[in-house]
Amino acid sequence: MTRRVTDKAVLVTGGSSGIGAGLAARFHSRGAQVIISGRDRSRLEEVAARHPGMSVVVLDVADPDSVTEAMADVAARVPHLTTLINNAGIQRLLDFSAAEPPGPRDVAPEIATNLTGLINVTAAALPLLRRAERSRVVHVGSGLGFVPFANTPVYSATKAAVHSFTLSLRRQLAGSSVQVVEIIPPVVDTPLHRDLPSPPPRAMPLDVFLDRAMRGLDAGKDEIGIGLGRVSQIGARVAPKRLFALINGRA
Repeated sequence: MTRRVTDKAVLVTGGSSGIGAGLAARFHSRGAQVIISGRDRSRLEEVAARHPGMSVVVLDVADPDSVTEAMADVAARVPHLTTLINNAGIQRLLDFSAAEPPGPRDVAPEIATNLTGLINVTAAALPLLRRAERSRVVHVGSGLGFVPFANTPVYSATKAAVHSFTLSLRRQLAGSSVQVVEIIPPVVDTPLHRDLPSPPPRAMPLDVFLDRAMRGLDAGKDEIGIGLGRVSQIGARVAPKRLFALINGRA
């Protein structure tokens, strides 16, 4: 059964740029009360200034205390949430074959932001989501969660874990008023890839991605695979070795 959510109050993590800022703008243009969050207040306020009525809350998803404080702030502003967009994420090139492999300080931020933070924000937001007649939590995953890019091993692993968590959460909340959605993007032209030596090839323009993501949300889909993200979903089942070789340049 297709489930529809009327977006009245939307919280977006990682809302200062890229996919987060783009989705926030789309929901704002529809008249929703949008709150964007991130670690840098000045960057958040720059985004909000372009969309009168959009508000900001400082939130470091990797810091449990910050999650608790920010969610209390959100609860003081809105009676409920209709949509939570878990978008905050970081991606790093890490080489475990190097003479000095990455250490805990290199690895921990990606795990804390991409996975642990997503789980903690979801748990903290559920009481507000349950107050709405119908609501949804949206996890921004990645095609790399199905077929990894070896140069970003921790990022790829966290996105695989996000997919697994999404499946479990969806099962636990089945029959409740909260829908659990995973958006599975391809490579999108955003600042996420700032550490790469050059822009990723075949990166999807952000506006094209946003159009497709919003169509999937409007259709009430639980999984929204887009472009090469959808290809990775399918390829991971039917030709995993072949697709892994293609993604990692060994075809």
